[in-house]
Amino acid sequence: MAFSFYRGEIQYAVLLAAGIAAVAFVPAAVAVTQDVVHPGLRAVSLSLCVIIQHVLGSAMGPPAIGALSDAFGLEKAMVFLPLFALLAGILFFIASFFYDSDARRVEEMETL
Repeated sequence: MAFSFYRGEIQYAVLLAAGIAAVAFVPAAVAVTQDVVHPGLRAVSLSLCVIIQHVLGSAMGPPAIGALSDAFGLEKAMVFLPLFALLAGILFFIASFFYDSDARRVEEMETL
């Protein structure tokens, strides 16, 4: 929205709100990774969650948007960003169907 419809201070406010909302999923993603793994593997689960988030988002995002920017211009490249957020939302939605059964299996595991 900020690059397609708004300019000036409103554009800045929309970008700021989008930046805050973009990381709003992190607490839920971390909580889920802790709920569906054996208690002895929770530290490994959290570490892998953070590493994957940064490898796929923090590391690959700028080169991908840079390539799109080179091909189409910066404003058009930034319009692609919500598509990645939509994809992530779809994947979280699909994963939600497996949460209950995965959490139930963890509850049944024996802890040492």
